Amino acid sequence: MTLAETFDQLDWATIASYVELKQEEHLHLDFKTLKNAELTSSDDKRNVGRCISGFANSSGGIIVWGIDARKNSDDIDCASAIVELRKPAVLVSRLNALSGEATSPVIDGLRHKSILNLKSGGGVAATFIPETDGGPFMALLGEQRYYKRSGDSFYRMEHFDLEDMFGRRRKPNLELFIQPSKVENGVEDYSILIRNNGRAVARHAGFLVTLQNVEINTFGGDLRNHSGINAGKSVVGWDNQIGVIHPNGIRVNVGSIKVSRIEPEKSIRADVTLYCEDARVVKAAMEIGPPL
Repeated sequence: MTLAETFDQLDWATIASYVELKQEEHLHLDFKTLKNAELTSSDDKRNVGRCISGFANSSGGIIVWGIDARKNSDDIDCASAIVELRKPAVLVSRLNALSGEATSPVIDGLRHKSILNLKSGGGVAATFIPETDGGPFMALLGEQRYYKRSGDSFYRMEHFDLEDMFGRRRKPNLELFIQPSKVENGVEDYSILIRNNGRAVARHAGFLVTLQNVEINTFGGDLRNHSGINAGKSVVGWDNQIGVIHPNGIRVNVGSIKVSRIEPEKSIRADVTLYCEDARVVKAAMEIGPPL
């Protein structure tokens, strides 16, 4: 389960289980208490900036506002008690208002939500900080420093940390599109396009697409058949060893395929792996419904 999916599925039962099971804080999870939901305390606001900066400068994370964490026998902070907020929705409203002021630069994809205890009417709130190739992100709201997550703690970044992050700031970010062209006598024609959404040129780019519920009839462009003999699946590949994909947001057509569905009434599933130099491997899945 991804970090975003974990955040989306957070409910009161999960919050209660954190305390019951003494959930430990870790690289992607932190527990915090607040003086009030209105965030009138300057200490609380500095804590918001510090935590968001720390997770953004690492690999993302989730903060639960309203759980008291104490050291266990292994000296690791773990959930010890729920400290309910009387107005968790008010806290979410304040967090949303401060999202653009918490860090510099602003973090895209930052999300907050309230989690209600239906019995008491109170609850807690949670913040999701996505992993990003941007940054480094300075904590504001009274901090003016850079933080990073290590284990179950945040620490102030040293000069060499900042040098490293600024040196790796510009990265490519690839996205793949499977675009229908036409259907004729049960044969479907698709164009495959790739786009660079990042801020750096993508070199040595490529992808593999594993297709289920299809048989591939023909390939066009620079696409290759990686299915193998009797593999029971269709795999399309592409490698760009010479050229580059510029970060201009333009979709580049790299080829086309003609396919026939094994079960015409069912969707085609495509599992995608995208890669290029100086960027993380991206895995994604998509479904192509039956043709109209």
